[in-house]
Amino acid sequence: MSTDRPAIRRLPSDDGALRRYTADLWLPYNRDLADAVAAHDLADWPEERFVERHVEFARNRLDEVGSRGWIAVTAAECADGAAVDPATADVTDPGLDLVGLLMTSVDECPDPFDRPDRLVIGEIYVAEPYRGTGLADRFVERAVADAHDHGCEQLRLDVDVDNERARAFYERMGFEDYRKQMMMGVEAQ
Repeated sequence: MSTDRPAIRRLPSDDGALRRYTADLWLPYNRDLADAVAAHDLADWPEERFVERHVEFARNRLDEVGSRGWIAVTAAECADGAAVDPATADVTDPGLDLVGLLMTSVDECPDPFDRPDRLVIGEIYVAEPYRGTGLADRFVERAVADAHDHGCEQLRLDVDVDNERARAFYERMGFEDYRKQMMMGVEAQ
């Protein structure tokens, strides 16, 4: 792990970048989430199948108006001493470590309702070695900047009630409960 402060930059929507993002960030994020919250168990698939399935989904998401993907990158420690610039190097460059992700999208308010547009944080993840470094705070700041860019007056996100660490972080950042989601299982007939 590099000790440098990670650069936060846009996630490109080309296949190579999306494959790397999926393998290095999206899959570890979802594995960590599955470890913390039983309702997020993943299928018993090989890693390549997850990558293949998610690349097109991520591309379609990034192509939606109002959607953005952000990644945190840092220079990897290379044995040969070669250095890359995390702010400009190609996302597929092995000299980069991808250490965090943020996905946002706009939730526009339909005309009949009197509420502001909201920016939705769909995913936020920081790799274990970078937790507690302020990177998650920087991602929320990035989301606030996205909200301003899109004319949104609020941020919104969903968090599992069992994910105590995430809930504590969001509360510390100023998020408040505003809705309660409920679920019920149905038996197959």
